Amino acid sequence: MTTQTPRAFSYEPETFRSIAQDLQTYRATGHPGRGMPSSAPLIVDWSKTLLPFPGIIGTSGTDTVLEPVFAFSDDNSWALLSRGWVRLENHIDDRLDIAGRITP
Repeated sequence: MTTQTPRAFSYEPETFRSIAQDLQTYRATGHPGRGMPSSAPLIVDWSKTLLPFPGIIGTSGTDTVLEPVFAFSDDNSWALLSRGWVRLENHIDDRLDIAGRITP
């Protein structure tokens, strides 16, 4: 597991308690998520990014996602955001050709 910590915090203490519980569950079970994998939100065409904090950028449905990320699962198929675990599909680096263009 890779752990990331944002530098600028604007979260309630309960958010950090929830993140800590999610990390403890992941450590104990080796599987992220509070619910069933199929019910977890999905972010596609995603990439790690560095702003003033480690973050993730991608799309979820019709929304663009740019949020701080606290951890990734070992296989990078899950990310822990302040709202909990989300599933990840289609890392953008897997879709770049040799010239750095996105392939369909």
